[in-house]
Amino acid sequence: MAINYITKDGGIYDQRLVQDAITQDLETRDVKLLENGKSFTLTTISTSGYKQHTRNKGFNAGTYSNDKEVYTMAFDRDIEFYVDSMDVEETNQDLAVARISNTFITEQSAPEVDAYRFSTLATKALDEVGQNKEETLTVDNVYSRLKAEILPVRKYGASNIIVYVSSEVMDLLERSKEFTRNITNQNVGQTALESRITSLDGVVLKEVWDADRFYTEFDFTDGFEPTDEAAEINFLVVVKLAQISVLRHNAIFLFAPGQHTQGDGWLYQNRLYHDTFVKEQQKEGVRVSVKPVVTP
Repeated sequence: MAINYITKDGGIYDQRLVQDAITQDLETRDVKLLENGKSFTLTTISTSGYKQHTRNKGFNAGTYSNDKEVYTMAFDRDIEFYVDSMDVEETNQDLAVARISNTFITEQSAPEVDAYRFSTLATKALDEVGQNKEETLTVDNVYSRLKAEILPVRKYGASNIIVYVSSEVMDLLERSKEFTRNITNQNVGQTALESRITSLDGVVLKEVWDADRFYTEFDFTDGFEPTDEAAEINFLVVVKLAQISVLRHNAIFLFAPGQHTQGDGWLYQNRLYHDTFVKEQQKEGVRVSVKPVVTP
């Protein structure tokens, strides 16, 4: 921990630029948890089909079942910052807890949520034969590869599908040689040329330009870091209905000096309890393309 004490500055901060959380659309509302508060069940109802009718007797007997799958949440995170009141004053309010909270949520909490969801969904897809590709994408194949992975899930409806793509893939798609485009300028004066593709056949494409959160595997010991075995994700196709992302608990506490017993400073606490699951019967709804892993 490095604290720089100063007498006066201009209040200008040099913070790391990170992307806002982009997986909010995956959050599932109104998930009813079991009595222990961390599990929920999904029911799969199945029936047998028609049988040939014979006109000399009654109906054929069918069978049905309702199987239940229990999903248990396990990703429970927290952090605490204690800031001495003199450190707040002697750094000219640099270490005001509100600024620490904002920095933590922006640079750590929101990116980690995305990283966990991306890696969880990608890992599930990698476990399914035929639903993932380790490949190098180029301007010659990126368009057809995206189309090929979207095609099997179009039955869920274009509005229920999101494709998260890396900036590199978005650039390749923008320059793809697999389709032609006409660019015209009909305005007089200053113009802006918008060439970024944001949908494909009605399916939304979301660019993940903060590449640090777009890997298949992370070490969450202290924040989140890609593991040595992690692969960079080219794109991740997600049917929203095929997964469940539960935000179980999010608590933020701020105690002023005198409101706690840990000293005469400020105390900030943040806890986030969430998890992501893929429905077993709809696991084809998550598909991933990853870069080949280069081993040292």
